[in-house]
Amino acid sequence: MFRLLYIAFVIIVLVLPGAVQAKQDTVRSADGLAKLLPLLRPGDTVVIADGVYENWSVNLDGRGTIDQAITIRSQSPNGVTFTGRTSFRITGQYLHLTGFLFDGCKMEGISPIEFDRSEHCRLSNSTFQHCAGDRSAVYILAGARNNLITQCRFIDIAGRSVQVKINEDIYEHGIPTDNVIRANLFQDIPPLNENGRETVKIGQSQPTFGHINSFTLVEDNTFLRCNGEGEIISNKCSGNTYRRNTFLDCEGELVMRGGSYCVIEANRFMGCSGGIRLSGTHHTVKDNIILNSKGTGIRLLYGMTKEQGGHYQAVSECLISGNTIINAARAGILIGDGRNKDWKEKGVQKFAPEGNQFINNIITGFTGDLLVSNHAPDNRIKDTIFNQRGNATITTRGENPVVRDFTHE
Repeated sequence: MFRLLYIAFVIIVLVLPGAVQAKQDTVRSADGLAKLLPLLRPGDTVVIADGVYENWSVNLDGRGTIDQAITIRSQSPNGVTFTGRTSFRITGQYLHLTGFLFDGCKMEGISPIEFDRSEHCRLSNSTFQHCAGDRSAVYILAGARNNLITQCRFIDIAGRSVQVKINEDIYEHGIPTDNVIRANLFQDIPPLNENGRETVKIGQSQPTFGHINSFTLVEDNTFLRCNGEGEIISNKCSGNTYRRNTFLDCEGELVMRGGSYCVIEANRFMGCSGGIRLSGTHHTVKDNIILNSKGTGIRLLYGMTKEQGGHYQAVSECLISGNTIINAARAGILIGDGRNKDWKEKGVQKFAPEGNQFINNIITGFTGDLLVSNHAPDNRIKDTIFNQRGNATITTRGENPVVRDFTHE
């Protein structure tokens, strides 16, 4: 009797939906992968056999679960190389792509990876190198939510590496929100010598879409010799967080091109052409360290308008607190850069930063002006610690400054 009950129990368990065992399949072609996708269940794994593959175009629309993602991986780490006009369009849920090499991909009109209305999908441990074109290596489109890009490498990308796109498509498919760019390496991005090669771009057309909250999180990444253009990271929307990123020997800055209520926290800049540049409102800039900037540490721009809508929006109601700036060649903190600059059809930068607070910052240097306010009096500067050395000057000291003057030693 016990034996019969045990057999019946095993049969019942095996036919339950949750008891179906995950399976693993191996494919060697785009067609093979496309045919297999509709058959995949939560927990299944697809292995792409090691090799070099060209011009794959596959729509990944599987449906995993929070506990059992569907995994698509290389047979061995970076053992699968994709080249040419390869593009994976991710439209599913709880999919995990990992272990691929995208080498020399042509990013003209397509991206190697596109998150398109995907939710809770992940791209990890993959390398993008020597790719070029007008698109980005990874594109996050309207409606994509809670996706993660982590532990990937972007090397020698003659284009954008990662972009979150916010345009008219959000009215049909929804805003791309709560996506995460974490613990990646961006390295040796070649110069374009004009606009259009931001390493990471979050949003675009900030006069129109700058108020949109995308809640993108960019954290724990390393940017090494990212020289694509003046904006290493370009923020053009609201509600985003940039924290604990490291910038080494880059020709560019972390730029709040516009938007509101972004957090720039605990980043490290060493030997870059600049540090942090602000436009927009209600940003929080705290606990950053900027060392040996060739230009400024933190600078706030004049705007064409006070409200959203200008090419640059004047900086207002921002908190700049607890930052340490060491040896910035031009200025440690510059309040009011670009005053009266005429951009012709885009307007004149005539509105000064106002209503901003600069609290408990530490500025030290041998050259330049440690803190200067360029005809921008309506800001509060308090409790700044200055270590004045060499030929450094201090134009603006604010309330309760602590000045340690070593210029005569």
